Amino acid sequence: MKIDLVYLWVDGSDEQWLAKKNAALAKDVGNLPASSVRGTRWANHNELLYSLRSVEKFAPWINHIFIVTDGHKPHWLNTSNPKVSIVDHKEIIPSHKLPLFNSNAIEMFLWKIPNLSEHFLYACDDMFLGKEVRPDFFFDEKGDPIVIMKQRTRSFANLDDKSPVNRRLFSIKTARTIKFVYKQLGVKFNLSFKHAIEPIRKSYMANNFITLEQYLLETTITPFRDVNNLQRIVMPLYDNTFGRNTIVLNWRVGSQRITYNHKEDSLPKRIYNSLLWFTATILGYIQYDCIDKQWNLIRNIKKYQPTLFTINDFSDKESSFRQASEFIQSMFPTKSEFEK
Repeated sequence: MKIDLVYLWVDGSDEQWLAKKNAALAKDVGNLPASSVRGTRWANHNELLYSLRSVEKFAPWINHIFIVTDGHKPHWLNTSNPKVSIVDHKEIIPSHKLPLFNSNAIEMFLWKIPNLSEHFLYACDDMFLGKEVRPDFFFDEKGDPIVIMKQRTRSFANLDDKSPVNRRLFSIKTARTIKFVYKQLGVKFNLSFKHAIEPIRKSYMANNFITLEQYLLETTITPFRDVNNLQRIVMPLYDNTFGRNTIVLNWRVGSQRITYNHKEDSLPKRIYNSLLWFTATILGYIQYDCIDKQWNLIRNIKKYQPTLFTINDFSDKESSFRQASEFIQSMFPTKSEFEK
């Protein structure tokens, strides 16, 4: 099984890109929630450099790496490396929808990347591997994805899509997407995405896109993030409904992964999982496949040594940024083959 890796990447300090973004922003700024246009959303702290170092160290079996960008590339990238390709937005996104500064929108077109393998992993540039990982962590024996998510403690009926938009844009979009899936397919999911590297089958994603194309073009393929965008979680939820993937929680007890089944989702089941997590934590049996919470993040990464972890934007605080930057550099100090 060939497994490729796809990143989205942007350099928010690039002058030509910035001029393009500001021109588009001037047309829509009055209609957008502040959280969708804050500068940190496009900040570049060379996270990709260290993410690639983690991939070389812990997943050398990756077949090819595609970096999706808007007319630029990392200055440190060794573009002569045959294992790496730069993919411009215009190669995969209809021209009448460009330019796009909305990752929710760009993600929907990943299946159109030329020469992309059927099985691939999708990662943001601030996602890292924390230890050696094998392909069967991401794909089962049938070649179908194993997707890490978070189980909500609240019931489906109480999904909150009315929180203040500026503060809870991600949560609102997730809740609305879950309700959209219920309206379309009649299946209730009490889930939210973890910020984790996601396994995808290209043919499944293409099928889902074609099924949802008209709705996506009307609500989700927007220049900037919008409260009406469908979250990418719509893709694995469609797959799960039709038996095309397995959803697991981000923690496990020893080597036992915790599988989510929407047919078994109930308050007693959620309480049982919470008690299982608490007991395993107290007894020292808890393991994490993914850690992405910013609270005590570095301490938790050192303590639990997760397979995957995410450092979102290296934090807005200067002290947190410095600490996170030093931690990543110490964890991956060796130059990779992907660097000049």
